Amino acid sequence: MATQEHFAESCRRVCAERGWKLTPGGIEVRFRDGRQQVVELSFFESGREELVRLHTTIGSIEHLPAVRLTVALRINAELAHGALAVIDDDLVMTDTLRSSADSAEIEASVGYLAETADYYEKTLFGTDQY
Repeated sequence: MATQEHFAESCRRVCAERGWKLTPGGIEVRFRDGRQQVVELSFFESGREELVRLHTTIGSIEHLPAVRLTVALRINAELAHGALAVIDDDLVMTDTLRSSADSAEIEASVGYLAETADYYEKTLFGTDQY
C-alpha cells in the first residue's frame, strides 16, 4: 500500500475509534465541553522520505504582543510533541510524522496537538475559532 494511502487508512481507523471527523484537509477533534480543534494534514518530501505535516491554528499573531510570542518560544521547550510556530500570520502547533506512521502515532500526535492548541487558543485568545 502506498504511504499516503496507508496514512489515510490509519487516519480513518483512528477517527472511527475516537469519534473524530475526517475531513478532506484534516481531522476535526471535538471536546466534551463543546470546543473543537481542526488539525490540518499536508504531505511533503524531505530527501527521499515522505512525511506528513500536521498543524492546528491557535490564533492570529496580528495583535499578539511580542512578549506573548517570546513566551510561546519558551513553552516549546516544555512540549511533549511538536512545536509552536508561525505559519503566515497565525500561531500554530505543528508536528511531523512519517507517512508510514501507525494508528497509535497518529492518534498520539493529533490528540496532543488538538488538546494543547485548544488550551492555548482559549487562554491566549479567549476564542474557539479553530
